[in-house]
Amino acid sequence: MKYRPNHEGLRELLRGTAAKTLVIEHGERLANAAGEGFVLSTQQGKSRFRGIIYPKTWSARRREAKNNVLIRVLG
Repeated sequence: MKYRPNHEGLRELLRGTAAKTLVIEHGERLANAAGEGFVLSTQQGKSRFRGIIYPKTWSARRREAKNNVLIRVLG
């Protein structure tokens, strides 16, 4: 028997509500751990749901540049 991936099922898994929920849940947790001024931005791409965390305020940008806050939050 030869393995044949279910491309449609994988596509639905990456673009579905389960993936969206996980991205938002983990993104908000990381943004809160980074501190004030860091926000989560999410977007549905062509192949998957994705999110980024970035510093929105000047003080958060300064803390990120000096202390690499986001790297430290990721561990």
